[in-house]
Amino acid sequence: MELKSALKRCMRCGFCRASCPVFKETKNEGSVARGKLQTLLALLEGEIPASEKALLRLFECTTCDACSLACPAGVEVSPLIEEARRRYFAKLELPLHEWKVEITREMGNPFGEVMPRSEGEASVAYFPGCTTQFRAREIEQAALKLLSPLFDDLSVIRDFCCGAPLLTFGSAWEGFIARNRAKLEERGVDTLIVTCPGCYNTLRKHYRIEVVHLSALLVESLEELTFAPLSARVGYHDPCHLVRGANIYREPRELLEAVPGLELRELEHSQLKTRCCGAGGGFPLAFPELSARIARKRLEEAKRAKVELLTTFCPSCYLHLRTLAGEDLIVKDVTMLLAEEAER
Repeated sequence: MELKSALKRCMRCGFCRASCPVFKETKNEGSVARGKLQTLLALLEGEIPASEKALLRLFECTTCDACSLACPAGVEVSPLIEEARRRYFAKLELPLHEWKVEITREMGNPFGEVMPRSEGEASVAYFPGCTTQFRAREIEQAALKLLSPLFDDLSVIRDFCCGAPLLTFGSAWEGFIARNRAKLEERGVDTLIVTCPGCYNTLRKHYRIEVVHLSALLVESLEELTFAPLSARVGYHDPCHLVRGANIYREPRELLEAVPGLELRELEHSQLKTRCCGAGGGFPLAFPELSARIARKRLEEAKRAKVELLTTFCPSCYLHLRTLAGEDLIVKDVTMLLAEEAER
């Protein structure tokens, strides 16, 4: 659908206000979806100038899509925001975003690290993604521990980024992703197993390949897995891009409930109505303090549920929540918890 036509589907009803994590903090109409979409429409129709203040609204979004779920007109907001960012990215000075884009193109990842070599030559491969292999290697190690008894031969694809940063920050991405697709075809990889929701959504939408989230694979393989007892009250934070972006929320709960003695406690906002932690959409780069305030609201929910351990299934959520939780609450990715309790 043409961008202007899609924007005009917004009825300005305000249903998105109650679900937007950013609006809950700022109380500013420009922060909520209908405000952003009307600002974008005014920009496209020349009613307002492309000022820094107006353009920055396009990046004041975690792309959590809670607004899309609440929208009675069925407007899918995140794709519109990402398209708008691609149109106006070059007109706005966002040094960290610009660096992320440049370094992803130059070094192959948004952290500016040297890309490691891929391993193995199997048709099925584990794809850890950049955040996991450069900032949360414990998730990758846990995933490989869980996968090792399920596959006689398994590749690990480490040498390229899926391209999600370019999509998120508003840069051209088609050529970047096309080269990655060619690499997978040359290696004969036809199935990718992923843990990162951002990678999962990018790969399944833009790559011609079967993509499986680790949670779904492990649920199908529960008969082959045995876990040691764990006496603990555990909460699960649904990552926005996993639950609303991919409709995956049952599988992580089934896995946690498979651990003997574990008491799973639902947080106040869960499943499709999960509360964003503030880590997505490049939001912490431009609005670090606001991102932290959003995360603390989520951590307060975990404390009210009286959980001893908060889990999630996303490297970005895990790192963000763990950093802000400090010593008050243990935060782990579900992959880590399962690997720790897995018996061989």
